Amino acid sequence: MGVVYEQVQQMPRLPFKYYVHDPLTNIDVAPHWHPEIELNFLVSGGDLTFVANGHTTIYHPGDVWAINRRVSHSAKGDPTKLWDEFGLIIDEKFLQTRMPASANWFLHLQGGQSAALAPEAYVEFKKHFLAIRSEITGGLSDNARLMVLSHFYAMLVILDEHFATAMSAQDITPNANLVDAVMVKINRDFADALTSAQLAKDFHVSQTTLNQQFNQALQMPVNQYLRQVRLINARRMLLESDATIDYIATQTGFGSVKSLMRNFKAWKQVTPTAYRQAARDHPNFDTNCF
Repeated sequence: MGVVYEQVQQMPRLPFKYYVHDPLTNIDVAPHWHPEIELNFLVSGGDLTFVANGHTTIYHPGDVWAINRRVSHSAKGDPTKLWDEFGLIIDEKFLQTRMPASANWFLHLQGGQSAALAPEAYVEFKKHFLAIRSEITGGLSDNARLMVLSHFYAMLVILDEHFATAMSAQDITPNANLVDAVMVKINRDFADALTSAQLAKDFHVSQTTLNQQFNQALQMPVNQYLRQVRLINARRMLLESDATIDYIATQTGFGSVKSLMRNFKAWKQVTPTAYRQAARDHPNFDTNCF
């Protein structure tokens, strides 16, 4: 089984994806990666074997740790334990806009090792992390959202001051490589009439080469990545606005309601209208899926 690229959806109105382990499922997680920084908190369960880029670390209940950008990671633990784990995957655009220096971060937050080096900062980081969980679990009202953001900003400051090292130029993966550059363009211009053929032309490569590069890096062709980005943004508009389906189709690059409905139903098994209504009827509807 190969390493899978994970397309991350941030929560509505928050600059990160919040996830929580379902206690009824296995704690094991297959190898995967994403371009964003991930933060994890193992509240209870047992010893968790965590592999990041081939390096194995054993985390224990009470540990928090960070996963750096583009790092392949997986987890494995005793299936008989009652696991309680949650975490955040931070929106990269938000992070670099608010904290430009974070573009060069290499995070060395690794459970007990970090607690020994900066005990007060480690404890404070955990308090903010748990407070975010409590606020989100209680329902994300406007006031709760502000509280979540206050704790989130405090966590970023602690990371920067205590658990981040600035990478030297030679250690940074160039953002100008083909796949990253095309992803940036898609993420920015998804509403435009983009096609894999036009993208290949814009970046001076053949369409075959571009798809080969995407398949190797993301395990999907360019058009599939473009469709996912458009769907994620359509979902965000459905949850965060009262815009018509026609308007959302236009603003997310689908061009027609028919195209949006066909693709959205294939993704979520319901129409955009039904999805919006379900989210309104059930506030925690579909907050943990990709």
